[in-house]
Amino acid sequence: MAHRRPQGSWLGYGFAIAQAVLYSMMGIFGKLLYETGLSAQETVLLRYLATTVILGVVLLAWRKHRLVSREPMVYVQAAFFFVSTLFYFLAVERLSAGIATVIFYLYPVLVALLSLVVLHERFSAPTAVALGFAVGGLLLVSGVAESEVVLDALGIVYGAISCVAFAVYTVLVQKAGRAEDPFTLTFTISWTNLVAAALIFAPSVPTMLRLDGAQLGLGSLLAVLCTIAPMLLYIVAIKRIGGTRTALIGISQTPFSLLFAYLILGEQLTVLQGAGAALIVVGVAIVTAAPAKGADEPEAPGGREAQGAGPRRAA
Repeated sequence: MAHRRPQGSWLGYGFAIAQAVLYSMMGIFGKLLYETGLSAQETVLLRYLATTVILGVVLLAWRKHRLVSREPMVYVQAAFFFVSTLFYFLAVERLSAGIATVIFYLYPVLVALLSLVVLHERFSAPTAVALGFAVGGLLLVSGVAESEVVLDALGIVYGAISCVAFAVYTVLVQKAGRAEDPFTLTFTISWTNLVAAALIFAPSVPTMLRLDGAQLGLGSLLAVLCTIAPMLLYIVAIKRIGGTRTALIGISQTPFSLLFAYLILGEQLTVLQGAGAALIVVGVAIVTAAPAKGADEPEAPGGREAQGAGPRRAA
């Protein structure tokens, strides 16, 4: 019914913000795992291995959700998710983390354009303004504005592929609607990504048999806090408020990453990065303020209510 729509919308925004906070801690756990002696490839493998094992055990014990998806489209989504992860990793090897971050986090712009063309969504003025603030803030947060950078052409191509792949993944999740349960979808993406990572990083596979207690503990936290929970929240948020808004709010994980790195790892936070973080927060505030004003409220396809079978429309 109509009175449920604002509540569902606000839950969607809450889920989107929560997943951004959780994803932002991935770099912290990554650095802690590097300090134990694991390489980046081994960390990626451990992430998907721990995710698959933990979520698989939970689903088998819970028995309320199908373990493996039977929907072909889910495996297409998993493929785009893995391509995004792999090429982001390749981009970081050839570019600075700041440049790679800027390229990857342009994906909300692509999601907005794809949603406009594929899903025929409205693209509102508040969303456009919010995107502008967020992308501008991202440029400052990345540190690009503070120094001259040398760009590697192949690295830029890798970053662009990662960006496009994640944008397509986001739109596919929204287009699929409620065709698959989020838990089943998350587990299917996890185990297929584990298999793909094991094939590509085959020399690193034996390390998984020699992990110590600290590595297993950190890997488990990485899986639960920075993979399982945010993936579920991201999928649910897309279904409630649409891919464009969810993706835009996802940019907020960059200032959260800076904050956690400053508080936990003691990393420096520059004035420009602080200003960039503030711009991103303003962008997120603009896009989340629309429901409170009763404007630009997403609608379910075909005029159905928010709790219907399809994904909600978002700007």
